[in-house]
Amino acid sequence: MIALLVEAVRGDARLVFANGGDWGIDALVGDLNGQVMIWQAKYFPHGVTNRHRGQIEGSFASAVRNASQHGYRVQEWVLCVPSSLDPQMTQWWDSWRQTQARLTGVRLVLWDETGLRSQLMRPAARYVRRAYYHPYQDAGDQDSDHPKSSESVTVPSALPRQPSDHAGTPWGGGDERRIGAHRYLLYADSVEQVSLDHSWSWREATADRVQHDPLRVRLRQLHLVRDTSTAQRRRDEVRAQGHLLRKLGGTGGLPSLDDLTEEAAATTLVTVLPTGPSWRQAFGPTDTPLARFAAAGVLGAAAEVCATLALLHGEGASHRALGPDSIVLTGRTRRAALVDGGLAALTPQPGEGVPGYRAPEQHRGGGSATPVDVYQVAALVYHTTTGHPPSPYATPPIRASLSEWPEHLDDLLLRCLDPDPSRRPVGPRALAVAFREGRRQLSQRGTR
Repeated sequence: MIALLVEAVRGDARLVFANGGDWGIDALVGDLNGQVMIWQAKYFPHGVTNRHRGQIEGSFASAVRNASQHGYRVQEWVLCVPSSLDPQMTQWWDSWRQTQARLTGVRLVLWDETGLRSQLMRPAARYVRRAYYHPYQDAGDQDSDHPKSSESVTVPSALPRQPSDHAGTPWGGGDERRIGAHRYLLYADSVEQVSLDHSWSWREATADRVQHDPLRVRLRQLHLVRDTSTAQRRRDEVRAQGHLLRKLGGTGGLPSLDDLTEEAAATTLVTVLPTGPSWRQAFGPTDTPLARFAAAGVLGAAAEVCATLALLHGEGASHRALGPDSIVLTGRTRRAALVDGGLAALTPQPGEGVPGYRAPEQHRGGGSATPVDVYQVAALVYHTTTGHPPSPYATPPIRASLSEWPEHLDDLLLRCLDPDPSRRPVGPRALAVAFREGRRQLSQRGTR
């Protein structure tokens, strides 16, 4: 986005690929055999703090050092941060910028929250606004991504939407929403679902809380379209999930409830989003089988997921919405944690769950706690390890793709994927034990 924004307002910008080092450049305008202007992006969405100063100073030093080594001159260095500096950091920046300009002859510029918005509001940046931020779309002329003239965009029409309390309007990426006492900035368009009788709708989105203590969260909201017994029952179930998450308190890989907000026609669950790569980012699935050690990592993470599911099952609930994007690997140890509460405490609906990982009975709107979650974990492990999803008719053993895979674990997984839930043999605790043993065998095989 920064490179396209620079191209729009300065002309002919280029990204620099870090192939053995990026020379301290994220985007540039100019000639690396002569004179350049450099843009350095630092994604500090919650503000610049003392611990970020070293990164900024190091990036500038790298840019100046590489310019000297490779024979070009840095005319201007622009720091891009999507937040505002507090008084302490503003004082540091002003002093450091002046010192570095005097020592190096480079002009240092800050594109902070205000600066980035100012650049995005320029007529030339219209196509960047439209591509990345729905709130910046201009009224009228919705079919063109490029301005026809500098007069075709006015500053008021380019301002972000104001926070909205209206629960029935769609959630779009970049929207700022007020829910209860807080405001949230949505990362992307929400995933939305409407009940079969059209009495309620359900939406989910990832967002940043943008006031008071910044926090990355999952927003999950039930909106009552019509006040029916079905809609009221669903609302009671959403409340029950909130109470369940509050009771469990974010232990053992479960999400922590930050807020349960009741409004006229909407009930919203706000849970703290665990930080770290998703299962998909860490493991896949891709189109190819995993190597032995990567497969061992999958089994370790799956064992942790099973332990978390056992906590839910102990409360008479089930997740029923497991997939590669519903699990995050957190902290230095990359411990698996659930992104949200899934469908815990909610009555099964036909077609619920994550496409590709639904248990067969979920297509009919049935399924009890243990068999559905066991199927989904097994399907996720199988797909991630082999590179192809399990077949509803004949699933080849994982050993066909990974010869070191333990035979007993193959047999167990295939039974967990049985279309008949009554024939799936184990609960999540026993499955966690089997996964840990499988990880141990894969990790040690060939090392003795």
